[in-house]
Amino acid sequence: MPTVRTELKAADFMTREPVCVTPSTTIAQLARLFEDNGISGAPVVDQQGSVIGIVSKTDLIRECSRGTANIPPAYLFEVLREQQDEEEAVEIEPEPDAVVEDFMTEDPVTVSPDAEAAAVAREMVERRIHRVIVVDEENFPVGIITSLDLLGVVSRSR
Repeated sequence: MPTVRTELKAADFMTREPVCVTPSTTIAQLARLFEDNGISGAPVVDQQGSVIGIVSKTDLIRECSRGTANIPPAYLFEVLREQQDEEEAVEIEPEPDAVVEDFMTEDPVTVSPDAEAAAVAREMVERRIHRVIVVDEENFPVGIITSLDLLGVVSRSR
């Protein structure tokens, strides 16, 4: 079985300057951000830029599919359809009140840039998560590591 090279550090394979959102980012803004940037998750930062949570496409879909009094269950799909049909000017319901703060995961798993690749992989497996946020000593996001980033490390170490 191949092993992950232990000399590799998080800074060596993280995606730098991750796209971040705030707790007040709306469902529609989040869906557009994921689509426009080709990402499936983002750190949530407070007004000072410090990491306070993480949100993923899975969280977004789960929130939209359950529906509430303010949010129809298929809202996400309406938002995505609006993006695809912009030329046809499809009208949808006004944006609901739900924001990232309502469904983000608080206290996300973070690592330092000098964390060993094997330790990052173990943490992700043990916690059954698909991404960790790389933070500096002041808890500001400097990178993000996804499952695919780790697969790339393994494939390069063969």
